[in-house]
Amino acid sequence: MSSFTTSSTSNKSVADGTCTLDDGRRIAYDICGAKNGHPVFHLHGWPGARTEVSLFAVQAAELGARIIAIDRPGIGLSTPQPRRTVLDHALDIRQVAKHLGLKEYSVMGVSGGGQYALACAFMISPEELRSVALVCGQGPVEISLRGMKFGNQIVVRGFQYCPSFIRLLMHGVSWTLKLLNMDRMSNESILQRVQTLNRWNLLGVPEMDRKVMADPDTMLAVITSVREHFRQGVDGCLEEGRITTSHLGFDLRDVKRNVRLWYGREDTDVPAAIGEEIARQLGENSTLRLEDATHLSLVVDHQRPILEDLLDAAGYRRIAMAED
Repeated sequence: MSSFTTSSTSNKSVADGTCTLDDGRRIAYDICGAKNGHPVFHLHGWPGARTEVSLFAVQAAELGARIIAIDRPGIGLSTPQPRRTVLDHALDIRQVAKHLGLKEYSVMGVSGGGQYALACAFMISPEELRSVALVCGQGPVEISLRGMKFGNQIVVRGFQYCPSFIRLLMHGVSWTLKLLNMDRMSNESILQRVQTLNRWNLLGVPEMDRKVMADPDTMLAVITSVREHFRQGVDGCLEEGRITTSHLGFDLRDVKRNVRLWYGREDTDVPAAIGEEIARQLGENSTLRLEDATHLSLVVDHQRPILEDLLDAAGYRRIAMAED
């Protein structure tokens, strides 16, 4: 277990709820938005956690969505599940839905949550899973990395061909952060350092993302989510890397329902080319939207149209109007 864990004073240490699964594992979740709105499972990024849902709280409440964000196994407050697959996690989502008494719901996979959303589209019936969206979501590892920045390509190829090196690297980073007392710093102190680096453009992020990072509330949400991702150490993150660079366990051509795809033309973390290839493999079972956005700006600045489209695809707005 790595030493890079978060202190209980630095971020949220209690989940809104937990679900004990059939095998005894625990899945933690946070909920935001409209109390009686259409349920949407938010599948967090990598590295990310259930607290990422706070980014969507305002828009969800306004649009009538009840967003449920869950920690994947070994992340945040959820029990580890060694050697799991994306299909295993789709089964977890069904159990959480049953625990919450949900007969129908939607799924939104953001960034590293993309593969899990695709697994849900493959495994769960349309009568239960009403709509699916990928927001700059990762796809099958076989897809070309064209357009992805070099650092991300190194991580992907490292997990594929030399995972022991990535493990050593991550443990080294965690020990370095501990030596710098970063694990004991408050989120606000980390935010000040990030904003200083951002102000001098030392992080090398695109201009659109720099504008998003200038907002303190957004960045505190991101920092909290990343730190919660490492609450149990680096093992959960390493397991995510293994899964991300493994075969999905199914063919996208076997997905028999529409999947909404949202990608940014300026995204170099999960480039638009990945979304285009996913759309090609899904064929008529996809709706691709390309926006003039980068990775972070797509998630933050395009929340409203993404949620509106997801709710429309679920038939929620039509049903709500009929009730009126």
